[in-house]
Amino acid sequence: MGFAEQPEPSPALGSDLLRACLPALCLPEMAGLAKPSVTARHRLHHTAQRARSNPRLLDIAAERLHTAADDCVRRGRLLTPPRKPKDGYHQQAVTVVEDLALLSINPAHLAKACALLTTLEQPAVVSSPPSPHLARITAGTDWNSPARLLESNYQHRRAAALTALAGNPHTPRTAVTDTLPALHPLELSWIGRQNRAPDWLQTAAAALAPDDVNEAVLRLLTDDELDRHPDPGAVLQSWLDAPESEGVWSEQEVHHAVLGSRHHTLHHLRQLPAVEVIVWHEPSLALPHLIAQCGTQPEHWHTLLTALDDSPADKPVTFGQLLDNIQSASRAPAGTA
Repeated sequence: MGFAEQPEPSPALGSDLLRACLPALCLPEMAGLAKPSVTARHRLHHTAQRARSNPRLLDIAAERLHTAADDCVRRGRLLTPPRKPKDGYHQQAVTVVEDLALLSINPAHLAKACALLTTLEQPAVVSSPPSPHLARITAGTDWNSPARLLESNYQHRRAAALTALAGNPHTPRTAVTDTLPALHPLELSWIGRQNRAPDWLQTAAAALAPDDVNEAVLRLLTDDELDRHPDPGAVLQSWLDAPESEGVWSEQEVHHAVLGSRHHTLHHLRQLPAVEVIVWHEPSLALPHLIAQCGTQPEHWHTLLTALDDSPADKPVTFGQLLDNIQSASRAPAGTA
C-alpha cells in the first residue's frame, strides 16, 4: 500500500488577513526614530523577514515594500561604509544587502549594494591539520572540500548575497560582474556550484576562479610538504609565533601539529605547555629529556610534579620552564628550598 498523497501546506496567513495587516507591514512606527543608522537597518530587516515568511506579500504589497526599502536606505545611509567599521559590521552589511536583494527595485541602490560587498574583509578559509580519526569519519565525503570549509563558518554569505542581487532583475549586471574580482577565489568557486545562480553569473565567476581551489585554503603543512621546504623548523616556529587573535588556527591545533611533526626540535618543544608534551601519545617525546634532568633523584621528580601542580590554568608552565626548574633544583645546595 503506497503512501497517501500529502496535501499542500496551507499559507502561514490567509490573504484577507495579510491585507488587513498591510498598514503595519513596514513598521511605520520605526521610520522617525533616533539613530537612523541603526533603526533603519532593523526596520529593513524586520520587513524583509515578514516578506520571507509570507512570500505572497511581494505581490500583494510590492509598492509598500519597495518604498520602505528606499526610505530605509536613504534615512539610514545603509549603503555608505563607515570610516571605522565596528565589530560585527561585516555581518550587518551582508544582511542589508540580502534584504535589499529581496525588497528593492531601485537600480542605483542595488548597484551600491554590489559595491558595498567589495569593501568587506576577505574570508580566511582554514583547513585544520589532518586527523586520522576524523579522516576515517569523513572518508568518501566532501566534508573537507574548499566549498564546505567556506560554508562551515558562514563565510559564504557575501557570495550568497551577490548571487541574490544577481537574481533581482533590477540589479545592473555590470554592477554584479564588477564585484567579482574583489571576491575570494573560493567565493568565486562557490558561486559556480550554485544551481540557482543565473547562468551569466556562473560563467563570469568561473572565468575568474582558480583552476585549483585547494591553493586558496590556509592550512598547516604536512611533514611530506615540509620535507620539500628549505627550513622546516622555521615554518614550525612561524606557526608558534602567529598570534591566536589572527583567527587562523587555534593554539591547540598548532601545538598538535608541532608535536606530531618529525621536524620539531627541543627548541620547539620548550615553547609548548609542559602537560601537552608529557601526555603526548608518543612517550619517547618527553621522557628522554625528563630522565636526563631527573635521573634517579626523587627530589628532582618531586620538583617536576610540584611545578606541574602549581602551574596556573590560564598560563600553564612550558616544557622549557619545567626543565629549567628541575635544573635549578639540582644545582641548589642541599637543604635549601
